[in-house]
Amino acid sequence: MGRLSPKTMALTSYPLSTCGFNLTAGAGAIFLETTVANVKSETYAIHIERFSTSSHISTVFRTVSATMFLGSDIAHTQLAYVAGLLWFYAWLPEGAEVLELSAKTGAVERVFRSVPQIGGAEPIITGAGGQVWLAGGAGSGADFLRIDVRSGASRVVRLPGRYASVYNLASAGGSLFLLYLVYPSTTVSARTGLPSHVAHFNTNGKLLGVSPNEQVATWLVPLSGRLFAVGPGTSCAPPALVQEVNERTLRTSVIARLFPPGGPCASESVYRSVGAVGHSIFVLFGGPPASLYRVTQPTSPPLLDRAVQT
Repeated sequence: MGRLSPKTMALTSYPLSTCGFNLTAGAGAIFLETTVANVKSETYAIHIERFSTSSHISTVFRTVSATMFLGSDIAHTQLAYVAGLLWFYAWLPEGAEVLELSAKTGAVERVFRSVPQIGGAEPIITGAGGQVWLAGGAGSGADFLRIDVRSGASRVVRLPGRYASVYNLASAGGSLFLLYLVYPSTTVSARTGLPSHVAHFNTNGKLLGVSPNEQVATWLVPLSGRLFAVGPGTSCAPPALVQEVNERTLRTSVIARLFPPGGPCASESVYRSVGAVGHSIFVLFGGPPASLYRVTQPTSPPLLDRAVQT
């Protein structure tokens, strides 16, 4: 596990009990998914690994949180920490399911089966306003759902476009923002660029606004009460864009341009390649060589710092 100082960009590494993926953080810990293969039964046991951010010690829970039968299905899972619980979204033998897990043991506490089907990549899950918000990810269709953490009741949330796929979710304060692509029909030419939009919902699932027809970058990231988007523009040609999204009009303005060696689309092969801490946005691009950028929250003018290349 690597810890990066936001100010100095110095990297400190700590050993893990076992390799993990799909990180989520909460209550002074970082949680990861881990797998144990059973060759005889051709199954994979999913365990939760907990890394303490104070003691820097990792522990793998003994409890088997889930069992998967195809190794490729593991690539279509996601983990989130919401309201003191872990939420595991995966394609399991019964189909797409969300498991509510104990953050202390990894044991299953509730199972939700009527959830959006998972598309060709990883599903999307986040928390806002006492709700867990779910979407199947790229290629999954226009299914969008919220689950009340306390009661477990679920409710479908309608997207503005009939044919749409949710690509990213971000919560900021009492609001939820989602990035989605709209398909003009059920069949789309490969040469046709799909318009991307940002939709603004309150925590009751009420639609508050939709951005105009413009190309919004791939990843949404809230920072200090403001909303940003990071990723390629209309193509994979340089540069990658860092945009600020006006929360009232949902229009975007470019605040920084990045020129990674592998091109703007190199970040799309990296899970959760954008994060924010302090007053900076951090963007990881795949390589070779891999590049990490730090963009300081803009005042006037915005500051760009190419910080680390590995």
